Amino acid sequence: MSNLHWLDLSEYLAIALAVVGSIAAASAATWSYALVPILMSLILSAINRWRLYQDLRLHDRGLERKIDGELQQQGEVLQQEIAQARSFATALVKQTMAAQKRIEPAVLAAGSHQEVTGLEQKFNLHQQLMQSMQEHVTGVEGSLRDVVELLESNALADRVEYLERHLTQVSQQLGLEPLELKRSPVATSRFATASNPESEVDITPLFDMISEDLMSGDLMSDRLASGDLSGDLWAKPTWNLHQTITAHRDWVRCLSFTPDGLKLVSGSFDKTIAVWQLATGTAIHTLTDHLKGVFALAVSPDGKLLASGSWDEQIKLWDLETGTLLRNLTQHQASVRSLAISPDSHTLISGSFDQTIVLWSLPDGSVTETIAARQPVATIALSADGQLLASTGDDGTIEIWSMTAGTQIAHSSGNKHCIGSLTIGPDSRTIAAGTVNGYVVLWHLEDYGSDRLPQIAVSQTIKAHAGQINACVFSPNGQYLITGSVDGKAKVWYRGEDLRFHDKARSILKGDPGRSVMSVAISSDSQSIAIGGADGTIQLWQRI
Repeated sequence: MSNLHWLDLSEYLAIALAVVGSIAAASAATWSYALVPILMSLILSAINRWRLYQDLRLHDRGLERKIDGELQQQGEVLQQEIAQARSFATALVKQTMAAQKRIEPAVLAAGSHQEVTGLEQKFNLHQQLMQSMQEHVTGVEGSLRDVVELLESNALADRVEYLERHLTQVSQQLGLEPLELKRSPVATSRFATASNPESEVDITPLFDMISEDLMSGDLMSDRLASGDLSGDLWAKPTWNLHQTITAHRDWVRCLSFTPDGLKLVSGSFDKTIAVWQLATGTAIHTLTDHLKGVFALAVSPDGKLLASGSWDEQIKLWDLETGTLLRNLTQHQASVRSLAISPDSHTLISGSFDQTIVLWSLPDGSVTETIAARQPVATIALSADGQLLASTGDDGTIEIWSMTAGTQIAHSSGNKHCIGSLTIGPDSRTIAAGTVNGYVVLWHLEDYGSDRLPQIAVSQTIKAHAGQINACVFSPNGQYLITGSVDGKAKVWYRGEDLRFHDKARSILKGDPGRSVMSVAISSDSQSIAIGGADGTIQLWQRI
């Protein structure tokens, strides 16, 4: 019964009263006894059907986003491979042409058999590099064909058909019009059936681009002319994949390091929470009290408490050391989407789709304040000093709240993209948000702490990913930003001397291109990054 909504229970009760009233009315030969309960049951039924219809629409939108992300995530992989092949091929072709031009005059001038032999060896080396380039381009062609076959495989088609059948069945049960997943005509035309000869992958544009580079007349850089290909394209990454943990049976939707960096807590849509000892990669606690998927986690700065929020509308407080459930917090009337704990570990803040932000006293769990938001709260972020709270919903705007006064002090503008993740830098002035269409939007809070009303304005916008950004986290020192997306990548964005972030990610963390990133966390010493995937695994990256 705990899974039933109160409207369901009310409807069943009204139906029961209507039946009792009808019997009483038949016995007393008057229908006045049955009229009121029958009207109540009809009204509650209409309200309940409307609620279920809204839930179904929300569920449908989530499924569409997930499928769209899976289609988009392969696109960026191909773009990067083509860009690499183009740069590599251009450099090698230019070097080969330069070597050929140098051979003849060198032979005439030298007359030394040893010098001629050296030139021949160098030319043979260039020929080998050309062959390597051709093999690389052939690999890109194979990757393109593999992606086409993947996107048009029976597994994906069956999945979409299953979702449509499921939505149709649920709609029929509710007496509603059947809902249908809408496929993008662009995506449909882009990925034709692999068996159709007209839809075969053509990599001729790749060679056209290389030819254009060679004929452009632009001078080759000294690094490429000297044969040094160790620049940004082939640079050694600053992060190394240290460990992969098979953690859950569903999405790893939230992650949080403990303050000492020795443990990691993960929350999943499989309804479980796991506490991991990082030195051994083993789970020391598995918490299973939530009735639905876990959406949010927060570890207190003193390392004693763990808070978890779920689709089941509950917040649970745990003893982090023993894994013991301490309290159930049941103020919210919709899913709990985001949690934060104040720097002094005395206040828990929760954001929910019931359009409220609730402040709880720790460790007793009593409600100290309830803030009414303008829209369902998708995510919140607390500043490092604990003085500011940022919240956002579906309209792409951000509301800034004063934690001391409990009032809104600023409201953003200039962004029309729905926000999926939010974070505040350690300076408490820079706010970063990841949007559902792959952009990172940065705001700067001005005049905070002065006599004037604070103002928040967009300072930078970066096209960061090919799909929805599910996670956005600042490093503790504020020098870089980490984002994770359904395109299968977590990217590290570094700040320049002007304090603006570079438009190109310096590090791209990708253990598996087909693995959507659902959550990201960074340790307090900035040396470890944890990435949670849609496949239920956790990747641990170490700085090198």
